Amino acid sequence: MHLSRMLLSATMVSVLALPAWADFNDKKPITATVTGATPSGYPRTMVEGLDAVVRDTYPGSAISFKPNSPGGGVLAIAEGQADFTATATGTEVRLANEGAFPYKTSLKGKFSLAMKLFDVQYIHVFMTKSWADANGIRSWADIAAKKPRMRLAINRPDNPQTTIGGPYEMMKAHGFTIDDIEKWGGSFVLGNSTTGLNAILDDKADVFMNVRNLGDALVKDVASKRELLWIDDDPAKMKQAADAFNFAVGMIPKGTYPFMEKDYPTIRQWVALLASSQTSDETVYKYVKAIAENEDRVQKVGGSLATFKSASMADNPANLPFHPGALRYYKEKGLVK
Repeated sequence: MHLSRMLLSATMVSVLALPAWADFNDKKPITATVTGATPSGYPRTMVEGLDAVVRDTYPGSAISFKPNSPGGGVLAIAEGQADFTATATGTEVRLANEGAFPYKTSLKGKFSLAMKLFDVQYIHVFMTKSWADANGIRSWADIAAKKPRMRLAINRPDNPQTTIGGPYEMMKAHGFTIDDIEKWGGSFVLGNSTTGLNAILDDKADVFMNVRNLGDALVKDVASKRELLWIDDDPAKMKQAADAFNFAVGMIPKGTYPFMEKDYPTIRQWVALLASSQTSDETVYKYVKAIAENEDRVQKVGGSLATFKSASMADNPANLPFHPGALRYYKEKGLVK
């Protein structure tokens, strides 16, 4: 009897202690690995800026950066090789859930949403004026009708947000595919946006399709040395392309670049921080909380994060399940019911 009472007392103590143990509102450090960003350039700057906020909020935290691509980052968190990936868009989310290229099998249930970071990633689509004039091209409709030979600077398909989720859908909305470019006698310069801009500058490409920040200085520099034109489109066709991966149509204002004579429609992508299903609730909760409660500092990281808003963190265009740790924070703050 005495032993039974002791066991019962011990159980009650454990139960009573549970809420305090599960309270993540402390300053205890966390350990996490964040991936999805390339080894250099703005994506790395963005990730390291976010990680620094978390380290300062929870002193002693070990937050490490593991270089990867946006597509590879989703695979890494699904396989438990990292806790977060910071550069996912609707493209990676849908393709990973479906097990479509570049993913070999479905990753559904192995990752979830931690937070939306911003929604100002614009697909840039422009051409050299000399090529446009020679082929009578001003719009996507002209390209579809005239099937011109083009040297296209575009990213590799295993970087899906800047290919499959952007330019490929623009093409499909007009009745042709990336495979038709070679059938028309064209060729490709495959690589990141800097590679593509250099190809335009060196007269090794006629058309550029990739992502840059609005008002990008490198695009302006190229435009000062080569005459360029934006590829125009019907907003309804652009909406068809954007809807494929839960994106929106963004209008790039006249004057954003010297060669823009009016506002032009393009795909405006959102970018999110995803979490591995293997990452603890405490780690996700604290990472999300640190970012949410340091809005000004996050914005000062610059680039696309200058538009970051804590109130929009729980926006979920792809209806992806929230990680339980993130959901707990959003419910506490009234961002999710």
